[in-house]
Amino acid sequence: MRKRIQKQLVKVTIGSMLLATPLSAAQVLAQDTTTQFHTLVLQQDSTTVEYNGQLSTAAQPVTYAKGANFIPLSTVAKLYGYTVTYDAATKESVVSKDDVELRFLAGTTRYTLNGEERFAASELFTQQGSMMVPIRTWSQITGSRFEVSGTTYALSWRTEAKAPEVKLPPFAQFSTNKSVYKMGEPIEYYNESYDDNGTIVKTEWVGKQRAFFRPGFVKVTLNVTNNHGLTSSYTQELRITEEQLYSEDEFNLLYTPPGDKLPFSGSSVLRMENVPYTIESSPMQLIRSNSPEYFLEEGIAYQDSLAGTFRINIHNGNRSGKALTIYMVATNNQSYPVAYNINAFGKGGPTNYVSTSGKNAVARFLDDLAHGKPREQVILQPGESVIVLPDVADTPLKPNLIMTSYTEIHTTDELQFTVAAVDAQAHPNQSIFELLPELKKLDRDGRHVRGTFQDADRSLIINESLGYKPQRIAIGDQKVDSFLVGMDSMLGVQETNKGNTGVRYNIQVRVAPNTLIGLNARGGHYAGALLVNDQVVQMVEKSILKDPNEMGVLYRTGNTEELVSLTLIVASGSNLPLSLLFVPINSSAQ
Repeated sequence: MRKRIQKQLVKVTIGSMLLATPLSAAQVLAQDTTTQFHTLVLQQDSTTVEYNGQLSTAAQPVTYAKGANFIPLSTVAKLYGYTVTYDAATKESVVSKDDVELRFLAGTTRYTLNGEERFAASELFTQQGSMMVPIRTWSQITGSRFEVSGTTYALSWRTEAKAPEVKLPPFAQFSTNKSVYKMGEPIEYYNESYDDNGTIVKTEWVGKQRAFFRPGFVKVTLNVTNNHGLTSSYTQELRITEEQLYSEDEFNLLYTPPGDKLPFSGSSVLRMENVPYTIESSPMQLIRSNSPEYFLEEGIAYQDSLAGTFRINIHNGNRSGKALTIYMVATNNQSYPVAYNINAFGKGGPTNYVSTSGKNAVARFLDDLAHGKPREQVILQPGESVIVLPDVADTPLKPNLIMTSYTEIHTTDELQFTVAAVDAQAHPNQSIFELLPELKKLDRDGRHVRGTFQDADRSLIINESLGYKPQRIAIGDQKVDSFLVGMDSMLGVQETNKGNTGVRYNIQVRVAPNTLIGLNARGGHYAGALLVNDQVVQMVEKSILKDPNEMGVLYRTGNTEELVSLTLIVASGSNLPLSLLFVPINSSAQ
């Protein structure tokens, strides 16, 4: 009997398809590439169904009731590619696909299509737990062709198949403003690469220089990679003549962009005129939480109570072998509400490199200080505690990584601030507020700085125009610019802010025309950032100042004297002293 039904089903399927969709050769080709045709054949009172030539079993047999033939919704919907669920709240069977949602409720003749009410051919019902819908209604909903042959029913429809995605490489291309250059002549490169089928995610130049200083032919190659991992290259040959426009030193002074660096004689810096200045300090409080610099266990790193405006620098690595969450918690120990505002914030890391963490944190802090939007005030009720820096707490510090943050906060009255490191996995059911009383106070490491300091904003007052000759401003020179002295409030002992990390230096000075302003590291490497006329300039963008024989470019004046504003906050992980250099571009300072 079953074999006879199967043969009959196959016969009806083939006949129905031939009658329903006579295809030309072109349509057959289209079917292979973009269109898929489907058939579903059902038999009265049978659970056997044939879908695209394959036999399977339905949840319920085709059932005649209430003047119509019904099929199980779960079976037919899945064959059409719909997801089937049940909404217990509304007692509706729900089928969905893409942006289509259908809802069916037993005991009614109504169903909804994307919320719009429609009517079925007969009243819906459930049979042994399966929602049953009229075959004709389903064919109307889906736009299927519905054919009847005796007790056999066939549904046929087609879907547009997504053409196979062909992943193509990007197209690498660049041009220059000319093809022949003098030695020391600036070269302008125009990256004209594109990708019609993806996104270029990596660009790599080989042999590219802003200028060349030897005659001959040079090759420059551009390699581009797209988001599919496919690459493309383009090479162009340039000719450099024996005629010289600028020497390499002259060119570097003229064309090295701000945020980049150039070779510079460290000994020549000491021969520059040292510009005298006076210091005016402003009442800014500073907290440094940097000892221990590396956490070996969880605990309280620093704690103090402050009111007014203060800046806090948190700089730590993790050598505990476990992921640690770094918290800064504010607690109101007053008998009345106290509010605070975050004026500026910047975070660097987590990263493997101390200098990268410090540089990124101070660059983001300065940018927020200059251009950030006001934040909402937070009010703490008596006895209440809050997490002040969720951006830090939300990023667990994994073993062997470094994280740095700078924050400027203003309070309306005294609040207690606590910096703590907590094992991210050891206390799954306890909040930081429950843990704080249990945490031990960590010992200092004997090398790095932990404490609270006053007068952490310094303005350097200079009473002359600079740059008419090679000159330098020394920052961190202990003869004139001493380190802050404060207190480790957890131990009640005096602390010196060695390196003046976190101290803000403000300089406004008139600068001669055609002057390069640069930064020279005198005490070792330096990686940080400055505000120059309210714009952040990193020192340096893709590297660091490694030693005194490099200069980072901050700014160039134009053809007239300018008033230049410079703001430096000494970055974590770097060293003082520093020299701000003022170099006339038309004469060599080396």
